[in-house]
Amino acid sequence: MYVLCYGTRPEIIKMSPLIRAFEANNIPFVTLFSGQHPDLFEQCTELIPEPTFILENIMEHNQTLNQLSSKIIHKMDTILQQHQNIQSIIVQGDTTTAYSIAWAGFHCKKQIIHLEAGLRSHIKYSPFPEEIGRSVLSKLADIHLCPTKQAVLNLRAEGIRDNVFLVGNTIVDAFTHIITTYTIPDPIHTIIDSISLQKYYIVTLHRRENRGKLMKEMWDQLNSVSNTYTFVYITHPSLPEASTYLHESIIKIPPQDYISMVFLIHHSSGIITDSGGLQEEAVCSKKKVLICRNTTERPETITSGWGKLIHTDIINNIHFLDNVSTIDTQKENPYGKQVCDKIINIVKNNI
Repeated sequence: MYVLCYGTRPEIIKMSPLIRAFEANNIPFVTLFSGQHPDLFEQCTELIPEPTFILENIMEHNQTLNQLSSKIIHKMDTILQQHQNIQSIIVQGDTTTAYSIAWAGFHCKKQIIHLEAGLRSHIKYSPFPEEIGRSVLSKLADIHLCPTKQAVLNLRAEGIRDNVFLVGNTIVDAFTHIITTYTIPDPIHTIIDSISLQKYYIVTLHRRENRGKLMKEMWDQLNSVSNTYTFVYITHPSLPEASTYLHESIIKIPPQDYISMVFLIHHSSGIITDSGGLQEEAVCSKKKVLICRNTTERPETITSGWGKLIHTDIINNIHFLDNVSTIDTQKENPYGKQVCDKIINIVKNNI
């Protein structure tokens, strides 16, 4: 029996096409929600079935990462002790949920399958705590499902060669499923109609390493050009002050459900973000993206021409978003295609 685990919005999004693939192929599985992003979980319920297990009372205000990790490990251990038929654990990415559940599974001698394995920035605290989390996960995992060729090379450089598979990134399947299955939601239609014929640019900024002085520097830059560029700024629950700090000319909206977000991206003219997932989604939608970080574990977005690493210098790089003439738009997505089909073949050989 497999247990497919998720706890944050990105994990839910990237795990959703794999859950559908397990169902379609009649592979026995259960699902588990750690509760790490309880507020954002409701935005993704249309993508996944009701979870089999939920880790209750995980989040507390101002708790440390150690406190969060210990709760997840303890509660996951209880589930594994009570449900001995669970033999394989699938975790995604590099969140506290992913590596804490993997630790619990390792202690119980369960098979650990790591989806989106091998990403590296090679900088200990950037991003924090994800870089060390995913490195530890690679030591715990028995099967490594890599999204890109570079991810495979990263694992090889660390001496990890067995059961390493290049499958692609499930975000491709998730994004394609939304575009081909759903129609644009009415609230997003309203936002786009209100902008009229103007081009608009999506902005999301929330990372821990950018908070404080750096965040206000970026907000100041957005304010300074907000009469020239139309920004749709998606606020983050951990940074409520953005709503009052940013000029009225900047359109501010709360976090969107994933279906709405996909269509916002699809109809935009570009993206400014410090998010990891949006770097991949930009490529899927063929939108250019300014990456507000010092480094990225997704170099494929840059080498493919769709992204540019700018740290906090938005003003001097915003023109990058408008120039797509130098990109071969027919080139294959570096994050793959029909990713879940490859994973299912691996899983079937594993049963």
